[in-house]
Amino acid sequence: MTGLPLRVVHAWQATPLAAAVAHPNDGAYFEAEAADARARATQWVLETLGDAATEVHWTLDIAEGSAGPVVVALSQDAPLLVLGTKVHTGIRRAVQGSVSHYCLSHAAGPVVAVPAPPAEPADKRVTADLATVGPLF
Repeated sequence: MTGLPLRVVHAWQATPLAAAVAHPNDGAYFEAEAADARARATQWVLETLGDAATEVHWTLDIAEGSAGPVVVALSQDAPLLVLGTKVHTGIRRAVQGSVSHYCLSHAAGPVVAVPAPPAEPADKRVTADLATVGPLF
């Protein structure tokens, strides 16, 4: 909306099993993981921007590491950090922590946290799918 370039940051981490199995000097594995992360993130950005993807000046940075510290480090000079939030509870939050909380607590500049849209209940999705199919008789 400001006309400023959009810098999209996607942090990824190898699963604990993959990290344990992969040899530390095996760059091929980590290069393949980074390429896969880049492909998935690029597809997500294109789907999110839709028709505006060709009008918005955007770049994509892929970094291996924990999401909160990666985003904060790469946003040091950003005029604004915008990130989505989603609710993690229970063991997942205890293990992973909250990326948005980390960024709100550690970012050098202003942060805007945008809540994820509420998930549609499964029964409404089924009803909507049946409605688009039409009568069964």
